[in-house]
Amino acid sequence: MEATLERGDTSIALPLVEEGGGSPLVAVDIGKPELDVHSSGVLDPRTMDQWSGLEQYTLFVKFYDSNAYDDAIVLADLLKSYSGGDPLLLNIPMSEFDSDIEVAPAAGQDEATSMTYPPGIRDYVEIDLSLTRVSNTFGEGTQDASTPTATGSGPIELADGSTTVELSTGVEVSRSVGRPNSSTRRSTKQLPTYRDKRKAAHDAFELSFEFVDGAVSDVTAIADLFRTKLGRDSLTLDFNGLYGLGSFAVVPDGSNALRHTRSSGEQGVTLVPSVNLRRVHEESA
Repeated sequence: MEATLERGDTSIALPLVEEGGGSPLVAVDIGKPELDVHSSGVLDPRTMDQWSGLEQYTLFVKFYDSNAYDDAIVLADLLKSYSGGDPLLLNIPMSEFDSDIEVAPAAGQDEATSMTYPPGIRDYVEIDLSLTRVSNTFGEGTQDASTPTATGSGPIELADGSTTVELSTGVEVSRSVGRPNSSTRRSTKQLPTYRDKRKAAHDAFELSFEFVDGAVSDVTAIADLFRTKLGRDSLTLDFNGLYGLGSFAVVPDGSNALRHTRSSGEQGVTLVPSVNLRRVHEESA
């Protein structure tokens, strides 16, 4: 079973893969966050329902063939791009859903989609996709996103121009994309409108792995990269073709951008459960 997501000339199939009974394919949350509840003197409040409601769609997608990595890139770029007012349309081949549902990429949230590349499994990407249903999309002009691509099989490297750290094999990679600076606006219709703003998008990576050989020196090198004041410069995250991905300008993301641990009984092994990096504008470009 495949849903589809399209805008203009770009259309992508979203496989909803059933893996035994009970596995979720689509979830819909419907609510009324704009319901006006009066705190007057009566025991049960009076209400006024005059504004649009909220419908959130979550799709659990799996790309699993030779085009998996290319499809993941197309989806990421579609969601990250500035729409310019062109509607994003969702079709789900189930009888309870309307056709050509107009949606926005999880309006106001950092992550509209999370893509996980499990280590050791070729041509396979797991996708959690979050979309907000809207009545209209507004915006002017276009700003197309483009994921850097390359051919090869790795390794993944993190560098600052003078120091390069090669990450160990078996790295779990997650990429999240969204448009947090665009927003929905309440309306007197059943659904809100979507104002797509020509502002920065969210594009981030989370890596998880372990160092065995040379663990101390490698972890120290990564920690030093994260401690450095970058100014207007950035780090380079280079996949060297792994998952079809190329080189990204990134900076450490958040107050817990790097976490590494040592456990008793595991001499010479350092776990790095999270390296969080956000893609930024490359000043030299």
